[in-house]
Amino acid sequence: MEPVTKKPCIDVCEFNKKAICKACGRTRQEKKEWKQLSPEQKQAIWTRILESHGSGKGKNPKALRELYEKAKNKKKKKKKS
Repeated sequence: MEPVTKKPCIDVCEFNKKAICKACGRTRQEKKEWKQLSPEQKQAIWTRILESHGSGKGKNPKALRELYEKAKNKKKKKKKS
């Protein structure tokens, strides 16, 4: 399974006391290792952060959901071509 986007970053890197980004919901470790993660691991992180930070608890949940939807729609268009 290929993740819908390369990374869920919305360019608001601000971490809480638990070292979790307030905007995208990834840990410092996940951000650091993102390029080395498998597509399945990336999709699992996306699923988790959409539930936690894309639901209104994050710093900018609307931007996170929009990024995901935009990437998902772009991927669908590529498959149709």
